[in-house]
Amino acid sequence: MYDFDRTFDRHNTEVIKWDRLEKDFGRKDLIPFGIADMDFETLPEITRALTERAKHPTYGYTFPSEGYYESFIEWNRTRNHFDIKKEDLITIPGVVCACSFIIYALTEKGDKVMVNTPVYDPFFKVIEQQERTLVTSSLKLEHGRYEIDFEDMEEKFKEGVKLFILCSPHNPVGRVWTMEELTRLNDLCSRYHVLVFSDEIHSDLIFPGHKHIPYQTMNQDAAGRSVTAMAPSKTFNIAGLKSSVLIIKNPELYSRVNKVVTAFHVGVDLFGLKAFEVAYRHGAAYVDELNQYLYENAQFVAEYVAENLPAAKTYVQDGTYLMWLDFTALGLSQKELMEKVVGAGVAPNDGSHYGIEGNGFLRINIGTQRAMLKEGLERLKTIFG
Repeated sequence: MYDFDRTFDRHNTEVIKWDRLEKDFGRKDLIPFGIADMDFETLPEITRALTERAKHPTYGYTFPSEGYYESFIEWNRTRNHFDIKKEDLITIPGVVCACSFIIYALTEKGDKVMVNTPVYDPFFKVIEQQERTLVTSSLKLEHGRYEIDFEDMEEKFKEGVKLFILCSPHNPVGRVWTMEELTRLNDLCSRYHVLVFSDEIHSDLIFPGHKHIPYQTMNQDAAGRSVTAMAPSKTFNIAGLKSSVLIIKNPELYSRVNKVVTAFHVGVDLFGLKAFEVAYRHGAAYVDELNQYLYENAQFVAEYVAENLPAAKTYVQDGTYLMWLDFTALGLSQKELMEKVVGAGVAPNDGSHYGIEGNGFLRINIGTQRAMLKEGLERLKTIFG
């Protein structure tokens, strides 16, 4: 029904992924496998709804409609078995913005905030910008699969961690955490009185054999000590519309977070609100087909790397459209690795940005047409094959 192989020119649309290549890498002729938006058309119903709304000649102050809440609540009830009430929700422009507000509202200067590295690098920035203390716990790479090091986390929790940021599914390693892992994590957080901010922005992008489990669905304790962020931005390729949502079931945490959000007078514009509603109301078939296409892309990349790039290793992730490529066997510095890759005509994300565990790694975005993936991999083969 949806043609994810169809290509179109994204240049000159003020999109960072394509229009800032020269600024960021010094060349325009690169294949961008970096920043996390997709090269696919969004859900057609979103385009039609925004076009129709734009025909009205006024764009005044707005608010979330009842349909906005109903579509999101039903989406999560149906797909995630997640019972959400309208009173649990706070609209927010983006998940990084939300993370910053959560840290501001629920911790004090100097408090310890933990992440599992390698991890999405804006987390480092917001923790440091808020003058909190960054604590890292490295994921363990065992038999080609990343696992949480619960023993390391517990030792660091004993030293007074106030907030843990859970990336679920995980960016960049692509793990979809199991019920057993999340239960063990919540037991630790409960034992040491650690609050949880669960970034679930990639939660709709799940591959066969895996299931996303919203952190708050485990039990009342998990729901009561956590804040969850979700958004349609990654799933439907509408990051530029800046429309996300917080889910907070604990009234005391809700009050503290909402007070900060209100104090800074942030909100979502009318096109972001409309796209959010339409995505969750009409997007189920689109997401199902998208996940299958992305899964096949991941399989294609893993097979190509195994057959043509002997010095590199990767794996089919559990979800997301981000893959984690290991070039450590080459013995190159990160600077040398990036220079070689860019020299071959490919612009990935530098793995070292996600923590020291990312040295020797690259993150590539497979949310693109398979022909584009193939061309980029063939360019890598010219230097690493």
